[in-house]
Amino acid sequence: MALDKLFSESLVNRDDHVVLGVRLQPLSLWHATLLELIESPLWHGKSGVTMTDLRLAVSICSGRWPEYRIPQGWRLMLWAFRSRRCRLAVEAAKFSAYIRDFHAPPMLWEKEQKERPKGPDLCPLPQPLDVVAWLVRHGFGEDRSWTMPIGLAHWYYVAIAKQRGAEVELVSPGEQVAIEKVKARRGMQRAG
Repeated sequence: MALDKLFSESLVNRDDHVVLGVRLQPLSLWHATLLELIESPLWHGKSGVTMTDLRLAVSICSGRWPEYRIPQGWRLMLWAFRSRRCRLAVEAAKFSAYIRDFHAPPMLWEKEQKERPKGPDLCPLPQPLDVVAWLVRHGFGEDRSWTMPIGLAHWYYVAIAKQRGAEVELVSPGEQVAIEKVKARRGMQRAG
């Protein structure tokens, strides 16, 4: 059986990601939560990214749990001055490569959703908290759960759930290849 390429990607990561001259930490659930908090267009893969968006994302992803530093005021202006010669497109591409290197969760088959029961809307747990709580419950410390590479955290989460009887169906490596081929073909049809 072939080793899942997403699992391999989540396990083996580069440690030399540098964006805007700053070395980034391994992308973790902690970083993802903070990127979500500021609604980072880089995290969501949106267009129209500004240098300020990139500086904020780099600041977050260069920090360590449980601290975060979001430069403001004169610190942001000083950093803007020092990084003014950087090309946004090049540095944003480096940041995207960093995300792809670490964010490789398992690909799952989605089951059809049953209609939710009527009643008061329940607020589901935020997804990063759900993963961290599950990992902590199963012996990973809080620090390790928040700071391990994000893809690996998701793989542990799914593996533990499967071992505990959850009905989780992973997309096989062969099925992943077939899906990628279909996506590529559709992309070529749209372009042509």
